[in-house]
Amino acid sequence: MRNTTVNHQLGGELCTGHRGTVSINHHGDQPLYDDADLVAYVAEHSSAVALALDDASDEVAAVAALRRAAREISRIPHPLEPDSPLPNWCTVLHEDGVPVFHLDMKDLPPGFPTGFPVPDGATLVLAQSARDGAWEHAAWRRTKRPFTEYADRLRAFGCEFGTVPAAEFADFVPTMCMVRYSLRRAGQVGGVSFYHDWCKPAQQPSRWFVSVVWQTHRDPARAPAEPAEFCIPPQQFTAGETVLAMREAALAMSEALASLAHCQHDPTFPLWMHRRLAPLIEGLSPDRLAAVRHACLTMTSNWTYHRMVRMRLPLAHDDAGYLYPPDVRQAIASLDPDQVIGVEALLVLRTAATVLGPLFHNLHTAELVEGAGRLVRTVEGLRTDQLTELREVCRHIVARRHAPPASP
Repeated sequence: MRNTTVNHQLGGELCTGHRGTVSINHHGDQPLYDDADLVAYVAEHSSAVALALDDASDEVAAVAALRRAAREISRIPHPLEPDSPLPNWCTVLHEDGVPVFHLDMKDLPPGFPTGFPVPDGATLVLAQSARDGAWEHAAWRRTKRPFTEYADRLRAFGCEFGTVPAAEFADFVPTMCMVRYSLRRAGQVGGVSFYHDWCKPAQQPSRWFVSVVWQTHRDPARAPAEPAEFCIPPQQFTAGETVLAMREAALAMSEALASLAHCQHDPTFPLWMHRRLAPLIEGLSPDRLAAVRHACLTMTSNWTYHRMVRMRLPLAHDDAGYLYPPDVRQAIASLDPDQVIGVEALLVLRTAATVLGPLFHNLHTAELVEGAGRLVRTVEGLRTDQLTELREVCRHIVARRHAPPASP
């Protein structure tokens, strides 16, 4: 039997007043631990714990034993995702000349506000704390669908959303479609990022992530002053998010149509275009597509009305009172009626995204002084539920952007 003194640590700080002894019994080359106090301590601090091993008579053997334990613990499967390990992090490091056994379980960091919403159907894959305690970070993963509903849950929790300069995450947009927002609630600040796993342009993402960083301690005297335009007003957040979603959906359309060349003067061009675009709108009803078309044309019309863009935009109303473009409808008249509405809606969406390009730039570069006025004028005449519907359809299109085209 060999006695080794252990300092119990949590998050890099010594838990003062709690010092115990671990008995390490060797059975062959496997150590056996029989310290009930240590077991209770680790169970009590299951989210993150570090154990510093002092005064080992044979440090090499002790470190090897700790590393074997870390490997065994890392093989424990997560109950919700059997293909992933239960611990987020389990390793042995040398810190100040002392071997330290780190175990970080997948749990919500304690510095987050009480009741902070956890995404539904997701697995916590990362939980971090700054060494100085200034911030904490949590990230969740989901395999079946993106976290499209989580922003609304954060708003319901009282979080106000703001923009983040595009330069901070621009490198992640092409491959991970990252969207990032600032957060503020009850005097505290943080940030949230939405993205998917890295994949090549021709691949469909298989996992989606949401990441939240929360400042747990902030010195008001040292904190930089927040700009007046830090937060998008609540009544404008849905509009801003919808514009960003429109841009992503338009990019998805461009990918679908650019994969093969086809002459626009060929009589078969409308049918070819339908086959390329049909996978993007699979599962969307004609009524939803008509509503999307109407919302996009309303935005484009507002830009024409307020002279934010100069363009000819002939419009008409269908039997349900929705706007539609007669010239586009005539150009694709060779399609079946059910095919017309889908192609028409997507072409209108792409045109609207092009027209709103300056506004997209404002939102991505945090230039809200000019962007806020444009945003208000852009959504005149549209209700919040109409913007929400347009946003969700755009996200549907983005999620299906790598679906195979319809067969000829």
